[in-house]
Amino acid sequence: MPDSPALPIPAGPVPTPAERARTLLEFGSSVILDVPGIDLAHRPGIPPLVACAVLPDGALAVLVEQDSPLCRIASVSRADEIAGLLEAVDVAPVAMPHRIRGRATVHGRLTALPPAATEVLDGLFPRRAAGRYALLRFDADHLSIEDLWGAECCVDLAAFGRAATDPLAGEEPVILQHLAAAHADQLALLGAQALDHPAGPRSWPGHEGPEVRPVALDRFGLRVRLLAGDRVLDARFEFHRPVTGPEELPEAMHRLFAQVRTP
Repeated sequence: MPDSPALPIPAGPVPTPAERARTLLEFGSSVILDVPGIDLAHRPGIPPLVACAVLPDGALAVLVEQDSPLCRIASVSRADEIAGLLEAVDVAPVAMPHRIRGRATVHGRLTALPPAATEVLDGLFPRRAAGRYALLRFDADHLSIEDLWGAECCVDLAAFGRAATDPLAGEEPVILQHLAAAHADQLALLGAQALDHPAGPRSWPGHEGPEVRPVALDRFGLRVRLLAGDRVLDARFEFHRPVTGPEELPEAMHRLFAQVRTP
């Protein structure tokens, strides 16, 4: 999350903390699971990477390799539950300064689940790599998030269980990379409009032509990052209405760019 300035977020609907946390945990760049106080087989470096999906009752299903220390510890533990810590990080798919977009931290309790059928794994983790996996259950006791929208030290766990992930989250990396590679002119127009905003820094370095990169996309709109030397400025542009899926995005993006006039 950048410490740089950002233009005011336009008035309108925004994702809730619970929605943001669920999207980050399920689609973030990396998630690690740690078991404090237990040496995970003399692990080298950081705790192992895992994948998460939210179960119908709000608990997290954690996908781990079948022969991982995490799986063995959960399976043979004499305790009914093991204290665990999940940490998720979200990184922008386009290279830029301050590339980390969000972090979520979950404290909770870990238990082993019975072996899952392939169709269950397919439903929870359709994008998993080939391999042999097991499922662990993680019941959250405390969840916090810090991202481009702000910081929430205590996300409501009941709301988290009911929340939905953003409908564009699965396609967002490819879309942002496409915008950066093929739509530089339109992004430049967005940057110029941001600097002409009443709250924009008109004397900001690079006003005549800062580099503009797409930093985040969700059902409500597009966020871009303006770069000039060591200065960074974020600006957000709202869709005319929230999209409900990727099939609505081309029209929403067309209308967004059509609203931008050449300075």
